[in-house]
Amino acid sequence: MANESEYTPTATAHEPPRQKTILRSAFWTGILLGIGIAAFLDETLLHQLLQWHTFYWNTDQHGRTLSDGLFHAFSTLLLLWGAFRLWRSRDSWSLPVRNAIVAAILIGVGSFNLYDGVIQHAILHLHIVNELVCSSPASRQDTFLGMCRNDLPYEAVFDGLALVILSIGIAWWRRVSNATLHTNQSTSTVDLV
Repeated sequence: MANESEYTPTATAHEPPRQKTILRSAFWTGILLGIGIAAFLDETLLHQLLQWHTFYWNTDQHGRTLSDGLFHAFSTLLLLWGAFRLWRSRDSWSLPVRNAIVAAILIGVGSFNLYDGVIQHAILHLHIVNELVCSSPASRQDTFLGMCRNDLPYEAVFDGLALVILSIGIAWWRRVSNATLHTNQSTSTVDLV
């Protein structure tokens, strides 16, 4: 366990600020948790409950189930890794840092869903949001840029929500991290005098 002095503001101007290290750790912890949460919700809601899609739809049922299982294992491992990082550094999470973690979670959720929508759906065609509205993955009939026209409204909503969540996370992160670093600099200046 690290001693408490690692998490206090620095007393000399020559040392790198500890608050930056804490914020960096909070950022990556939040990103891991955010990606894990987004993947878990995608797997639970879109794959299992609504049964709109599988991770890889251009295969037989066995391949679809296998790809979903691997995706679920990936999301679970990210959640466990993020939870471990959160637990390991729990002594350093002051209120501003807790807010930074929540902001980073939103960045992780938005980034993952935007990556999923743009890369996996539009570019790689691994799956689409709602496979029930399209005849088959191999069908090139009634497509727009290789994407099923009937799925485009679902894709637009999916990507739009991802952008909104990502934007909120980035704005919140900037606000919280700037306030935290500014508070730290004020404290360090007072400590130096």
